[in-house]
Amino acid sequence: MERTRAVITSVIAIILGVTLLSGPLVPGVTLATEPEPVALESGNVTVSTVEMPEKVTLEKGSYGAASYYLDAPPVRVHFANRTGRPTLVYELTIEELGYTRTTNHFLDDSTGDTYDLTLASDTFTDGEIEREQYNGTVTVSKRDGAGHGVVATRNVTISVVE
Repeated sequence: MERTRAVITSVIAIILGVTLLSGPLVPGVTLATEPEPVALESGNVTVSTVEMPEKVTLEKGSYGAASYYLDAPPVRVHFANRTGRPTLVYELTIEELGYTRTTNHFLDDSTGDTYDLTLASDTFTDGEIEREQYNGTVTVSKRDGAGHGVVATRNVTISVVE
């Protein structure tokens, strides 16, 4: 019985010692390894073609919901060249509503020759939507080792679906 208590006491002492030694009480000492830094917006991307939507919708919510839901189809991007970890940005602007939405897509070695950019969904209240359609702009831009730049832009119609 005494031997078991001695073992338990030793284990507790070791755990406490390691915890205190690697904790904030002793600066500069850590048992954790630093995560490998991720070099975003590095490398290079050359886009050969971009298939952009012609239409975006604002669809009325079901069951009497006082909201409209944004539905922006994906943009399909075909690459001529891609290395490293470039970033592509999908942006939708509806100036008449004072609205802009962007979604960043971080590419890596697992990205193939084509990639579908999606836009995060969003909602609008009944009071914000006053027309049957709006004009908008879809923009795809890139961020890589060569800098930032617009890849493609298209004017789109945003249809309100009741």
